[in-house]
Parts: sequence; structure tokens; C-alpha cells
Amino acid sequence: MSLFTTLARLEAQNIAFALLQIIDSRGSAPRHSAAMVVTEQGEIEGTIGGGMVERLAIDAAHEAIEQGTSRLFEARLARQGENAVGSDCGGAVTVHIAVWPRRPALFLLGGGHVNREVAKMAVALDFVVTVADTWPANLEHPELPAVCRRVQGENYEAIVPQLGLDKHSYVVIATNHEDREALSQTINLPLRYLGLLASKRKAHHLRHWLRQEHGLNEEQVARLHSPLGLKIGAETPTEIAVSIIGELIMLARTGETAPQNIVINRDSETPAIRSLA
Repeated sequence: MSLFTTLARLEAQNIAFALLQIIDSRGSAPRHSAAMVVTEQGEIEGTIGGGMVERLAIDAAHEAIEQGTSRLFEARLARQGENAVGSDCGGAVTVHIAVWPRRPALFLLGGGHVNREVAKMAVALDFVVTVADTWPANLEHPELPAVCRRVQGENYEAIVPQLGLDKHSYVVIATNHEDREALSQTINLPLRYLGLLASKRKAHHLRHWLRQEHGLNEEQVARLHSPLGLKIGAETPTEIAVSIIGELIMLARTGETAPQNIVINRDSETPAIRSLA
């Protein structure tokens, strides 16, 4: 199998990977021109010459994938000195490690007006979008982008296990009358983001419900972003979608959000959760 075939498959499956290419070599080196692929899951395709150089390059690739940054890896086939790998060959190689991070995966629970608008914008921004609903008509709506994955089930207890959620997942809940069920199935999962479309009053009641019915502490409840989105005075479904996408981009790019339910306790300089109803 060629590296190009492997790269295309990894891109289609949304698996993060690094492409390692020898860009410079001097003296007695195992290879002078070669490439290989290393994935976040530990899959390896190709070789840049084997031995300690390749082992250390693979370690550097895993670190680069984890940090999401490309870099250069330099190795000297010597036993002492900078970048030495414990070899007597006397050569040196420079490897470029180019990282292709996974595209952000967005899961929309509920396929109504707002989430349809969110789906359109997210697809345009290269999110991998899944829309889930208990009502087939929402998943068949002509305005829902064709590229979206669709998951339908009798209830969210049946739907959520099918989604493949993990620590990288962004989840937005916006159902007609099944918010609590969807929230029950997701609040304890290790997600990148969990947001629920709600008014300030409804969000306040949902937090109270999570504490009383699910026994969650404040740290656990604080994982829920609701009201969600950036505070831009949004009213229409499209405007609300802009505010939601804005918050997701902010989190993806900076690692931070500015959720409407968070206020700063100026005395302690730490976030404090309170009802804004």
C-alpha cells in the first residue's frame, strides 16, 4: 500500500497523523530520502531507515501529534554530543515532522432550526458533523448538509452509544422536549465541550436538576455550557448559530470559552457559577 493511499484513508477517517520525511542527510546515514506515517493510534506505515533514529523520530512524532505542532527532528549517529543517538556510524539526518490534526468533530443532538444552521456553518468551517434525532423528518430536512452523518433512534439512551463520543468531541443539545434525556446520557462523558440551548431560567433549573437528581457536584455541573454561545444579542436561528460556532471556534483555537453562564469572582479571580436568570 502506498503512503498516498494511507494518507487519504486517515484523512477520510479523521485520524490525526504525522508525515515524517528526511529532508537532509550527511555522512553515513541509513536512508538519504525516505518518508513514513505515524498516527495518533500508533499505526506506522513506511520507514526512514529503522534503528534508533527511526525509534526516536516516532517518539517525536507522537509528541508532535499530541501537541498539534509540526517540527524538525535532528539526529546524529554518534555516541556523544548534541542529538546523539548512540551509534558509531558518524552520519546525521534531519527529519521534517508534518502534523495533520484531526478535524473537530461536532455532534448535534436535535436536528431542529438552530442545529440545522449550526450544521451549515460547521461544515463550511471543516468540522466533521453528526446530527442525531429521534424524529426521522428532522434528519431528512433538505437544508441539512448532505455531508452530515445522521443517527436516528427511538430515544437518546439508544442514540448516544452509537455516536462514538470521546475527549475530542463537541456536543450541542437542542431538542424539542428531550433535553434532559440527552443531557443525562452525556453529562458524565469526558467531552471537549457540552452545550445546551436554553434560556437563563431553563439553564438554572437544569443545573438544579443535575445536582438533585444526578447528585453532581459544582465542578461536574460546570462542564455544561448553558446558555451556550457568545453573548452577541442573537435572536434568530442563524444568529444563535453564529454565537454557538463562535464559542466553538474560540475553544478550538485558544482553549478557552466565554460562556454566558460564567461570571468572574473578582476577589478570588476564579470562575464562579451562578444563575443569571
